[in-house]
Amino acid sequence: MVFKLKDAVVAFGLTMGVFATAFAGESNIQLAALEEDAVHKLDVVAQLDDQNLSLYQDVFALQESGNWKKADKLIAKITDRTLMGHVLAQRYLHPTKYRSRYKELRKWLAKYHDHPQAKQIYKLAKKRRPKNALNPQAPTGRYLSGSGYDATGHATKVYSPRKRLSKAKARKAAGYTRKMRYYTRKGWTKSVKRLLRTKEVHQLLHRGQIDQARTWLAAGYYADGLDKWAYEWSLKAVKRSGKYIPTAHWIAGLASWRMGKLQQAASHFEKVTQSGYSSDWMMSAGAYWAARSYLLERKPQQVNDWLKKAASYPRTFYGQLANRSLGYETVFNWHMPDLNHDALSTLKTQRSGRRALALLQVGQDEMAEKEFRKSYSKADDEARVAMLNVAMRSNMPSFSMRLASQLARKGHNVPDAALYPMPKWQPKVGYKVDRALIFALMRQESGFNPKAKSYAGAKGLMQLMPGTASFVARDRRMRWSKKLFEPETNISLGQRYINMLLNENAINGDLFQMTAAWNGGPGNLNKWKRGVKYQDDPLLFIESIPSRETRIFIERVLTNFWIYRDRMGQEVPTLDAIASGSWPIYKGQDASSIEMAKK
Repeated sequence: MVFKLKDAVVAFGLTMGVFATAFAGESNIQLAALEEDAVHKLDVVAQLDDQNLSLYQDVFALQESGNWKKADKLIAKITDRTLMGHVLAQRYLHPTKYRSRYKELRKWLAKYHDHPQAKQIYKLAKKRRPKNALNPQAPTGRYLSGSGYDATGHATKVYSPRKRLSKAKARKAAGYTRKMRYYTRKGWTKSVKRLLRTKEVHQLLHRGQIDQARTWLAAGYYADGLDKWAYEWSLKAVKRSGKYIPTAHWIAGLASWRMGKLQQAASHFEKVTQSGYSSDWMMSAGAYWAARSYLLERKPQQVNDWLKKAASYPRTFYGQLANRSLGYETVFNWHMPDLNHDALSTLKTQRSGRRALALLQVGQDEMAEKEFRKSYSKADDEARVAMLNVAMRSNMPSFSMRLASQLARKGHNVPDAALYPMPKWQPKVGYKVDRALIFALMRQESGFNPKAKSYAGAKGLMQLMPGTASFVARDRRMRWSKKLFEPETNISLGQRYINMLLNENAINGDLFQMTAAWNGGPGNLNKWKRGVKYQDDPLLFIESIPSRETRIFIERVLTNFWIYRDRMGQEVPTLDAIASGSWPIYKGQDASSIEMAKK
């Protein structure tokens, strides 16, 4: 059954006044203020006087090229020794121009063991320690690692019941669970069903575990287009464990929708929102699809009520769609908070804080970030907020997002600008694709970590596979090159790949399909388009893609994209398109993208 969703949406929009246009004038004013904030100079955190500042900058530059004699002459003139640990570490860890001796490394560790480079220098010192030499000082202090995905609204409370079993039986039960999960991912639904019908599985597994496995099987049948079987197996799960496993109601709702049973679908989608185990993303999805079901059932009041429910989660995919549908104004506040001078003074009194601020002065942003991460564990919340405010004004997007997430978990009201940072990296050829889209992909792929590497081998900010990078660059050497960890190179190749995908005839500028191809590969996209039952409904298409990872990826990236559009004061026609039942076609809005389109 193919629903006339677009017609229903248009009719509903005319009667209820939904799908309001963007507030362009207000956004442009906001953008002007944002740009002024973005170039804010951190004069207030200056640690070094002009003479020492100039000397350190020259020393770091000379040592980078291995010019030790000239560097030594300038080092002798430095009167403020705040950054000498970093100067020596740069020298001792130089990849090609200097071979450090054990005595140098041991002496450095004795004095600078609290520095971010201490772990690396300690490892090198252990390798070069002579047999009878004293052991070096071990590194001290903790380090805030992680790329900084904001967990606000992401974490789902996990339902994980277990039977009390002997160790041997518990291992066997865990083995059955792993097998069923593995079979489901492989699409081997018969194997899952066979296990679910065995007596031993029911004896060893808790009924909640059985129902979770039934939900996996239902999802497998749904991915195969077998909606009747998907509904039957999900119904078995919801009858007993529905309030604990909202995914079971979700699959039941989608299967019902595709079978044309809209009232039944709405009922299941509503139940998704009533589970204490639903994340914000799941809550908004259930509410939005309930609204869609009632829209086709011609029940406008229920549509409005459920859209409002979905809109209460504005930082989610369906929350964004609901807010746009209802014509609500943006909930984001992009104002940069004032620097807290008292907190900054506290940072200045701490050795690591003072070093970080001095490193920022000399242009060593990456090392300044590492100093902040090193000092995080010993800092109080006031100092951490000060770090965040400094990070937001510097090129520390990964740390900004990570620290903001940590503070948000502790109940702090963190700035939206910290969770959606604007990195200052520039590709060598300039931006040829809108920054909103590039930042959206970076945020999801790497959390703005230039050194990120996945278990599959994807590298850098945009998590490019070496083979893909080699193909895009037309350079086989790129497969083994470390240049993918360089922001400028990674972004340059990433945006070229975006353009290649968008210009594919099969994709034709559609952002759903572009992000699906980016994550799952163009071959899988073509297979899904042929095999998925989506009734020419863009949202049903993404919810019917067999790969859970790709479904999540599309929704996260599009959400990021719209939020970055908002931060940049740009319009969001793709949001309007999806809300009205159409496909989201990319159109550049940055000046560089518009110029590129004219060529």
